[in-house]
Amino acid sequence: MTERSARMKRNLMLSTCIFAVGVLASSTAWAADAAADAAASSAEPVGLETVIVTAERRGMDVQRTPDAVTAVSGELLDQSFANNFTDLNAIVPSLEITKTSGFENIVTVRGVGSGTPENSLTTSPGVAFFIDGVYIANTISLNQTLFDIQSIEVLRGPQGALYGQSSIGGAINVVTKQPRLGVVDGSGDISVGNYRLFRARAEVNLPLNDDMALRLSAQKYDHRGFTKNTLNGQRLDDAHDGSLKAALLWKPTDNFSATLTGMYYKSDQNGDAQKNIIDPEPSPRKVYQDFPANFELETQLYHLNLQWDFDAFSIRSVTAYQRLRHVQQENGSRSAFSVLGRYDDIAAWNTGLDNYTEEFDILSAPGGKLDWIIGVFGLYQKSTQFIVEYGGTTAPAPADLLIPADVRTNPPGNLNYGNDSVVYRRSYSAFAQATYHISDDLRITGGIRMNHDFFKDTSYNFNAFGKSTTINRDKTSLPTWRVEADYDITPDNMAYVSFARGYKPGGVNGSSGQAVIQPTFKAEKNYAYEVGLKNTFLDNTLRVNLAAFYYDHKNFQFIQTDPVPFAAGISTIPEIRDYGLEAEVQYVSPDDRLQLGGSLALERGKVHGTYKVLDSIVVDAIESNPPFDSPCAFGGAYYNPACWALVIASARDIDGKTPPAMPRVSGSAYAGYRWDVPGGELTTRASYTYRGKMWARVFNQPSLDRVKSYGVFDLFVEYAPHDSNLRLSLAATNLFDKDGVNSQFTDPYGIGQTSRQYIPPRQVIGTIAYSF
Repeated sequence: MTERSARMKRNLMLSTCIFAVGVLASSTAWAADAAADAAASSAEPVGLETVIVTAERRGMDVQRTPDAVTAVSGELLDQSFANNFTDLNAIVPSLEITKTSGFENIVTVRGVGSGTPENSLTTSPGVAFFIDGVYIANTISLNQTLFDIQSIEVLRGPQGALYGQSSIGGAINVVTKQPRLGVVDGSGDISVGNYRLFRARAEVNLPLNDDMALRLSAQKYDHRGFTKNTLNGQRLDDAHDGSLKAALLWKPTDNFSATLTGMYYKSDQNGDAQKNIIDPEPSPRKVYQDFPANFELETQLYHLNLQWDFDAFSIRSVTAYQRLRHVQQENGSRSAFSVLGRYDDIAAWNTGLDNYTEEFDILSAPGGKLDWIIGVFGLYQKSTQFIVEYGGTTAPAPADLLIPADVRTNPPGNLNYGNDSVVYRRSYSAFAQATYHISDDLRITGGIRMNHDFFKDTSYNFNAFGKSTTINRDKTSLPTWRVEADYDITPDNMAYVSFARGYKPGGVNGSSGQAVIQPTFKAEKNYAYEVGLKNTFLDNTLRVNLAAFYYDHKNFQFIQTDPVPFAAGISTIPEIRDYGLEAEVQYVSPDDRLQLGGSLALERGKVHGTYKVLDSIVVDAIESNPPFDSPCAFGGAYYNPACWALVIASARDIDGKTPPAMPRVSGSAYAGYRWDVPGGELTTRASYTYRGKMWARVFNQPSLDRVKSYGVFDLFVEYAPHDSNLRLSLAATNLFDKDGVNSQFTDPYGIGQTSRQYIPPRQVIGTIAYSF
């Protein structure tokens, strides 16, 4: 029996046990329900819980918030055993989080976000990411394992007034658990599962005196790699990380509070599996690669949140410092020399970040005729990058792939690309938004934000052909806005309509001498029109939210190759038009036992107008093996304008093409039931998530860019004994072991290979938890 067959058999047995537990529990529960029918019939209706979100920078019922926003609770994350942001795919309508190049998370909402993988140093994310009000400046941070989460709020559509320049597609707010005065409590759990999974979590809340409380939490998470490199035995897609958090609350008076928080995360693993589409190994969970991968990430976040409450207004301040250190090496070809006849190995791709932010807001007290907020935001950032990429057509010796101490000044002959960059960024903005209550049922909102962004990139490029230093600068000043009206059709039904402009700043490309790529690139803008309905029916037991949108998306930033080798950079597509429909449904039975729900997103998008773009695959075919009489022969791509002209002539018109990361159909459905069983209570939940097929690149080449659809079933069973703080649970994710493709990536750098990254295989996890 093969290892995979044995693994499948073991996992199938564990999954069967889960089904057996569910069937047995169901039978027992029905008997218990019959015995307790009279008591159940007298229970008070509970209905759907009120969900408070901070989309408008103040706590509001999600059903009263005139915005397309979805809140995912920490409890739901636990039931889904969601450990990474990619686990939110399809749970939240129109949200796509895909991995590229093994380390960068590309977040898009409604097809808008980021189209510039591997360029986090010089670009901004298109979906703004916040933790407890702190703007997180680098998308590599999203590799962190989810930890100590109260809820995650996803705002769909550009947040032109309150969130600003990085929210052209939307915003994600992570709300962590906070200290509480006068309460001693805590919890801990241990989870084990297949692939040698082990997760341990602990948290405690300690009141230090009448006006101070301390919350401490920690997590350790490990599992064996899902994918095996058959050439060197390395396990990829593994996890070995730890998280720590401490938060100190000081509340000396009723109207003032200060919370000082520190968070630390450390990861050291082999990295994600990036399987070349021509890999000789047929199994999605095996790769054939001759250069080992490694991924290390360390992040630190420290922030001070202050709040003063007065009769007429409140003042809030969020001061933060972030530090990121990322060290990585990877197989740039996603293959082996014996397969390709050439190699492309990245011995170092290291990133550093030091980021300082300050936001200061003044908000009106609730309950007046006019609700308003004004604020200012400032960011100062220093980022560094160091890359060493080797390549050639002669098989390298192990010593050829090491990094000598003098690699910057004396590049080896097989060094295709070296880069040592320092990027400084400053961002400042001032904003204001006001909502006027025309009547008890009708409100209008208007907001504006002035954004100012500055980049300076000092880039030292070095390789076997020479060395150069480039200094590029870019400055952008642009207003964004939001205008909205909402109307209460009934006390339980609200309609809204909005128009907003979102913006993502332009920036700088970190090299010189390109034939097509410009030193700077334009700011990205999104003009968004949206209508929505938020409805509650059946005595607050049924919630139905609908939204429709139309976008006129300008200057979409993407990575384009260049006729000069290793000189790719960011260009902009003049116009893309997107539109779609979204629905979210939740139902809870009057006795609060049965829960049903789901979401659906239908999206379309097209490039509008003639625009020609170079395809890295076509360019590589022209330059890598040219005929004797080609102007690209004898390394002509490095020096011959005639070769560059030949490459430029190969550009493709992308008019009418679909933008990447926009599946036509995606959604989810779930059903849960809470049973009374002898000695306790049993909670069962089954869910299904579906992501339709989509394109990985705007070229829409079926063999390279088509990402297949997939659907995944998850199961969850939890037993809580009466009069006990103990909980026991079993979870099965990806129950039928689908080899779904999270992302497909054609590297615009190096030798332009195409690879896939798969969703995790079936995992069966048991958890024992205790709280006090």
